[in-house]
Amino acid sequence: MDRIREIFSRLPYWLFSIITTLLILWLTLMPDPLGDDAPTLFPGADKVVHAIMFGFLSVMLLLDYQRKHGWRETGSGVMLIAAFISSALGILIEFIQRWMAMGRGFDPGDMVADVAGVVICVFLWSRLQRHWL
Repeated sequence: MDRIREIFSRLPYWLFSIITTLLILWLTLMPDPLGDDAPTLFPGADKVVHAIMFGFLSVMLLLDYQRKHGWRETGSGVMLIAAFISSALGILIEFIQRWMAMGRGFDPGDMVADVAGVVICVFLWSRLQRHWL
């Protein structure tokens, strides 16, 4: 684990959060980011993808924060801020999709999935982080 921390410490502190945010923006705001190759898995699969994307963003925010602050345990205030930022971005993206005329649509279900993914991942982070510190 120390080797991984050493490698991570050499990278810019907010790198993972920025990469994740840019990827989410591309996937959610481009008209057809996956083209015709997008698989159809099961009804509601897009909600699962939304939960994973925004939950992962909250984890990346927390990981980057923890890296910057010497791998100390992340407090509940920081977790709430990461959850708020991730959830707010998910909700904001839905409104942007509503206002854009690029073939994307507004879906309140996506907002619920975004927030649910964030809540689940931040909860898991709060319970599991002490195992890697």
